[in-house]
Amino acid sequence: MVEKELILKLIHLKQEGGYWDFKREWYTHSKKADLLHDIICMANNLESRDGYIIIGVDEGQDFSICGINSDRNRKSTANIVDFLREKKFAGGIRPTVSVETIEFDIFEVDVLIIHFDRHTPYYLTENYQGVFGNNIYTRVQDTNTPKNSSADIHHVEALWKRRFGLDANIFDRYLILLDEYDQWEHDFGNLKPAFHKILPEFRIEADELRSGWEPQGAYYLRPEMRFALIKLLYAGTTIYETGIMSVDGGSLYLPYPRRSGFMIFSSFFYDYYVLSELEGKLLKILTSGSLAYDFGMFKIHIHLFLIFHDDEERKRFESFVSEHYREIDTDLLKEHPRVSLALNQARQNGYDEGQILQVAVASELYSMWLQEESDL
Repeated sequence: MVEKELILKLIHLKQEGGYWDFKREWYTHSKKADLLHDIICMANNLESRDGYIIIGVDEGQDFSICGINSDRNRKSTANIVDFLREKKFAGGIRPTVSVETIEFDIFEVDVLIIHFDRHTPYYLTENYQGVFGNNIYTRVQDTNTPKNSSADIHHVEALWKRRFGLDANIFDRYLILLDEYDQWEHDFGNLKPAFHKILPEFRIEADELRSGWEPQGAYYLRPEMRFALIKLLYAGTTIYETGIMSVDGGSLYLPYPRRSGFMIFSSFFYDYYVLSELEGKLLKILTSGSLAYDFGMFKIHIHLFLIFHDDEERKRFESFVSEHYREIDTDLLKEHPRVSLALNQARQNGYDEGQILQVAVASELYSMWLQEESDL
């Protein structure tokens, strides 16, 4: 979600720049080629960040906000996505876009966001109304590459380097390579290092597993859990350290989740993965892309570890928890078959029943939040 303060700051600069542009009104039907060209240029911007086409600001009137409240050509995210889907992009990979509306007093301003990623350069393979196939367009300061030209060679090289992670430091290259979950060999159960199949100098080594406990263990048929530190290495140098844990008696390995907790009406916590962060990427590798921590015929039907695409999602969840925590009936939760079994495991093994119940509370709130998000 774009911040209103950022857009206002850009407007107050009273100039366009390398990742933002102003339009007085939405593109008309006759300006479809301009819309496509502007999106491609922003997707290939050289600032390595989201691009913004800010619609409802009149550059000719000292960058005053004029709004697009009654603009008949306004478009939604779905409209732009459908428009791009029809175009022949190289490799079938298209820019990710969204449209958000920001209110400034009585005026509405639409922001067409072209989200940053590393799939650059984006370019067409067929001509479209004067936007040429195989031409690579970018944006330098406040100027787009002309439709009948291609970007300077050193800018094209920079865009290709971004795709292959050659412009990134080693930690960021790790994040890029970890997205390739099917390119990693791993067998932590037998204490073998994981490595990238194409770039084996990127290796992950684990220490010896040691017994431990977390409340999620009680929800598996076999509550035994073991833990080990792991090191992410590049050419033998440690780049990052975290941990893995085996669950269900060693049937599955998962990265250490993060834990968040805050005082509401009692001590509330939840363990989670953010898929855009390193531990979230490791989760995808260790689950072969499924993100599943229950498997086979045995399904837990409890969200033991909450999964978010980014930290913005997680913050929305916490706001939801603050508003809906009172709605949870813990006595009713205890009757859930999996919760009841987990609590019995706790009594038999001397585990903390309160923490085990908190896992179920977090799961219930997460299910409610997912439903609300899908209804939006």
